[in-house]
Amino acid sequence: MKNKIKLVTGIFLLTLTLYSCSSDSEETAVNALENELALENNGILAIESTTYIFKQTGETAKFLSENRDYNFKFVNDLSYTTTEDKHAIEGLTITNPETGEFMIFSNFEELKSGFFRFDVELSNGQLISSVKYKPGTASSSSNKWHGDPLIKEPSPVIGALIELSEAENVKQCRAALNSCSNTGGVPTIALTNGKGWFTAIEACSLVCHE
Repeated sequence: MKNKIKLVTGIFLLTLTLYSCSSDSEETAVNALENELALENNGILAIESTTYIFKQTGETAKFLSENRDYNFKFVNDLSYTTTEDKHAIEGLTITNPETGEFMIFSNFEELKSGFFRFDVELSNGQLISSVKYKPGTASSSSNKWHGDPLIKEPSPVIGALIELSEAENVKQCRAALNSCSNTGGVPTIALTNGKGWFTAIEACSLVCHE
């Protein structure tokens, strides 16, 4: 009888321990995104389960669901031109003056949560629907997009959309990324883009922050 009691107690404690570890892991993953969102930022871009947070340091923090994927920044400046009326929302077109590549923004909707929802058509044929954007908490403007240009220069939104379209080409850094993350570090990728936005990443280097 005592052996049975010990066995039942052991199973209960093991189950409790496993549940506790699982809960701690989930809480840590959730807190990573929540902690980043709690900081002042220059805006948030959400595309399905991917969230981009534009940090005041100039880097962009990328999250897949609640998990941090990596931080990134472009080494070279991303030059672009906008349609003549920068205050126009519907049909706003961003063009790469070097190659003629473009992004067209449409179907804007202002949400009660402070986000704006819209679609983006890329010149490589990709259509990104239901993109959500929220202006940064660091911005002191109360007019949001109503009184200011929709895409300010320079805009991290452009960089995030380019990074999203180039996700396959960033795989060359994936092994180093995983090694950094597995040791508890926060990886930051420095991306060097050529003249083309949607062709290929020319170089990818990584710094692992403790």
